[in-house]
Amino acid sequence: MANSKAADRYAKSLYQLAKENGTVEAVLADIQYYQSVVSDNRELQSVISSPIIQGTKKQAILDAIFTSRFQKTTSLFFKLVVSKGREKELTEIASAFIHEDKRQKGIKEGKLVSAAPLTDALRTSLFAQAEKMAGGKVSISEKVDPSLIGGYVLTVNDVQFDESVQTKLTKLREQLLDHSYVPKIDLI
Repeated sequence: MANSKAADRYAKSLYQLAKENGTVEAVLADIQYYQSVVSDNRELQSVISSPIIQGTKKQAILDAIFTSRFQKTTSLFFKLVVSKGREKELTEIASAFIHEDKRQKGIKEGKLVSAAPLTDALRTSLFAQAEKMAGGKVSISEKVDPSLIGGYVLTVNDVQFDESVQTKLTKLREQLLDHSYVPKIDLI
């Protein structure tokens, strides 16, 4: 899902502030912690995105959960976002911040979908292939999709390397239905 323009602007602003303060890694850890807590707690997601609950109550809840663990920069930033009525976008802002951090560090993003969980040896080999495709460091998210039947699909930037059995079967089916294998016969 693409982030909104507002989420991107807030994330870039927080990144610049953290960079100026020399706290990028600490703020990044805070943001990742926020993402993990919110993704694991549907009730918290509902509270943050609810238009019925007032911003002051949302701020009190966020303070109770995160302030003791967050850097001062992150806590103040969250207060600013809530005061501007943008608390619904905190998850998008967090994703945009992580994306900005990777962009600043020159790390490309990739996606690896496999039919079954990968062995460590295969994972290492595919990560090396992804870095070769990208021409640098790559951060890869992994997903298991049994509908692939076997194999994997590796996507880095806009390049996709599809070695799934499902795709091979689909291509074979198309060739068989095309009848391109049937030699053309001249009838006299």
